[in-house]
Amino acid sequence: MRAAVTEGPGCIRLADRPEPGPPGPGQTLLRVETVGICGSDLHLYRADLGPSHDGLLPRVQGHEFSAVVATADPAGGPAAGERVAVWPVLPCGACRPCREGRVNVCSRLRLLGVHRDGALQEHLLVDTAALVVTTGLTAEQTSLVEPVSIAVHAVARGRVAPQESVVVLGAGPIGAACALAARDAGGDVLVVDPVASRRELLASLGFPAVAPDAPGLAAAVDAHAGPEGPHVVIDTTGAPAVLGTAMDLAGHGGRVVVVGMTAASAPTSPGPLPIKELDVLGVSCCTYAEFAAAVELVRRNTAAIDALVSHVVPLTGTTDALHLLEGRAAEAVKVLVDLRAPAPSPDREDPA
Repeated sequence: MRAAVTEGPGCIRLADRPEPGPPGPGQTLLRVETVGICGSDLHLYRADLGPSHDGLLPRVQGHEFSAVVATADPAGGPAAGERVAVWPVLPCGACRPCREGRVNVCSRLRLLGVHRDGALQEHLLVDTAALVVTTGLTAEQTSLVEPVSIAVHAVARGRVAPQESVVVLGAGPIGAACALAARDAGGDVLVVDPVASRRELLASLGFPAVAPDAPGLAAAVDAHAGPEGPHVVIDTTGAPAVLGTAMDLAGHGGRVVVVGMTAASAPTSPGPLPIKELDVLGVSCCTYAEFAAAVELVRRNTAAIDALVSHVVPLTGTTDALHLLEGRAAEAVKVLVDLRAPAPSPDREDPA
């Protein structure tokens, strides 16, 4: 079968790999349809997440995807032909967070497409317990379930309540998903992003959106949240300096939710933490229940989810997909790799 293998930093090649064996009890064999490319994929591709992610390459990436059941679990589960999304979290089940029910923050956490080969291959054998059937959703919409699940968890961490003011920093796919999830929870959402086309996209989805360097940013936040400031600020940027901005924007007693990943650092004054008594909350993946809830959130917002897909490329264009995400932020929002295209006839070892 065809697979796009990240062989080393900045190097992906299309390779021919053996087909998975038949599923045993508790396993399901999937035929992959579409795979979303996200910022964490780019970090692994560039190998820039530091020592915690050393030694992970070569790897077949891909953790946000749609698939159809090719061979069902002999012990029961989704039937052959059903479309599914896959919760990509692989917890150990034994550490303290797992024992406490917080499997998404397992101290020995492993992820499909990061620590175990993922979906940028034609067939994939997975645990049946990780599947959620997405009847009625398209392959493209199903591929967005995973990023939306991160937003569901972020909003839960931020305890967003009806009529609370929420500022989302960043209007990429995760930022847009956080805006949708916060609005779904009853929050009043303002989005901040430097890219005009992304602000326009969020505005088309019904969210006021402003630039972070606009002279009127403070006034826009005041107009949105009132003089006491927003209840919740969600930072999806992965830019280390933005944490200080988030803490400055949050109102007294507010919550700052950090979603974006980075190994970089920037000076940040801890002053606002005791002065405002802020809660600063990290986000790691999501629980299975939140992943299932994300399917329903996608179902309630299909038009908005469709609008987030900016590019679709074949498996042979996987490197192009990553470069789109890295270098053309004004154009690329959610880039999908479509494995349903027929296999090319040239050399299978051509670069992907």
